[in-house]
Amino acid sequence: MHKLAIDASTAAQWQLSGEPEAERARHMLRDYAAETVAFVAPTIWHYEVANIINKAVGTRRLTEEEGYMAFQALQSLDIEFVPFPAPAEAYRLTRTYRRSVYDSLYLAAAQSHQIDLWTGDRRLYNAVRQSLPFVKWIGDYTSPKPQ
Repeated sequence: MHKLAIDASTAAQWQLSGEPEAERARHMLRDYAAETVAFVAPTIWHYEVANIINKAVGTRRLTEEEGYMAFQALQSLDIEFVPFPAPAEAYRLTRTYRRSVYDSLYLAAAQSHQIDLWTGDRRLYNAVRQSLPFVKWIGDYTSPKPQ
């Protein structure tokens, strides 16, 4: 089974209609359901997902009921949650790549497991893709080859 680091923007693609890369992201989710891939994320993922769903309900992209169901569906995923890196490491990544501390937590999770980080956050992807080839755009996702 292939491990993939995912960020909250990937989860948003799964749950919110009209997201630009939803089909590619849902392909990844189907691979997860088929047990072809497993997901890794820092524990902040729970809170970022809650915030994304909350915003979607607040802007009426989802009803209250749809928001609750989307949140529950995401919380039910079997994700390997990794601890945060040392604050100094998170800060180093933040300064090196000029990204938020939150983005740096995802970068650290992928680096520590030596796996790809899949993101639907175009700004993150564009900012690091040249120097961090393990950061992948969700729109480029294809099923991994069998091991």
